[in-house]
Amino acid sequence: MGTGITGIVIANFPFPFRGMIVIGSIFFLTNVCLFILFSLLFAARLVMFPETIAPLLRSHQLLMFGAIPMGLTTLTNYTIMVLHPTHSWGIELAYVLWWIQFAFTMISIFGVPFCMMRYHSHNIENMTGLWLFPLVPAVVTGASGCYLARFLELEGHRAPMILGVAGITLCCGISLALPVIGIYFYRLIVHDFVPKDIIVSSFLPVGPLGQGTYGIIQMGWAFQRIIGDKYAPGFGDSAFACCIVIAYFLWGYGLYYMVFAFTSVFIRLREGIPYNLGWWGLTFPIGVFTAGTMNIAVATDSRFFRGLTALFVCILVINWFIAASNTLTRIYTGSIFKAPCLQEKHAKSTDSEMQVRNTDDHITHV
Repeated sequence: MGTGITGIVIANFPFPFRGMIVIGSIFFLTNVCLFILFSLLFAARLVMFPETIAPLLRSHQLLMFGAIPMGLTTLTNYTIMVLHPTHSWGIELAYVLWWIQFAFTMISIFGVPFCMMRYHSHNIENMTGLWLFPLVPAVVTGASGCYLARFLELEGHRAPMILGVAGITLCCGISLALPVIGIYFYRLIVHDFVPKDIIVSSFLPVGPLGQGTYGIIQMGWAFQRIIGDKYAPGFGDSAFACCIVIAYFLWGYGLYYMVFAFTSVFIRLREGIPYNLGWWGLTFPIGVFTAGTMNIAVATDSRFFRGLTALFVCILVINWFIAASNTLTRIYTGSIFKAPCLQEKHAKSTDSEMQVRNTDDHITHV
């Protein structure tokens, strides 16, 4: 997710420079390799160690399932952006990839919350932005579908079909995310910022709001091109104008939570923030917020938003290198290879054994 969105925003830098497409393509190829590698490793774990499936379903690690369709979305969008203009098969590949990510999105927004309701224990005090993770794929996939619809041929049925499915998915995702963000705000007011171990999750509310900004504008452009004046004179332009207004609302809301996220990180810095893989959760929210800012800049031809986009791109690239360097270091030492769901199971088993042992000792003593 983080690598893919970094490549996309670099390739679309608001102030073009020589080599930006090449740099973006390097990130894209790296992202393809990472996605294939991690997908194979995850599939191999499920096949070779099926006993790990049940602990995964009952663990909070399951919330990370949404990373699969969101990571695939970055591949789909870059395929449309770079491969489609030079290769005729690029748009067909993107079309297939989008339906695959749509299937994973449906599993994420329906299956993961079901497991959360049935098998997980929750309370407001321990609530974090991770609750958004199963829902954000709907926003991301919807936005990607609206972007894809703009490049499909108008003569057939695919463009309006993708626009309809993607638009509904996008609006569904935003509608699901907004009340969770409201609950998260209540949790911050009542229980202070989240602990230092998961402080990076403070950026997660920025994700659906930033991607929502990007997606809503993409939907407006798609309405202009695909629907146009089909139903009423000026329908497409009116829809685009409404989308711009909604985009401003979502962007301002996302900026509010980004300020609080940076504030919470600076406050926890005094306590010492340990590195973990959750740090990658910082790159994607900033990346999609940057993409949303970029779309506002293009749609309104605003140099102010172009400047903000350039600033956010620089921040994103710095964060990516920090996360990447720390990850590579811990891969070398082996300290990063952990499965939280299996550790929780092992801890529970150890506790049960200790309780049985203490009971036996007590009976023997009596």
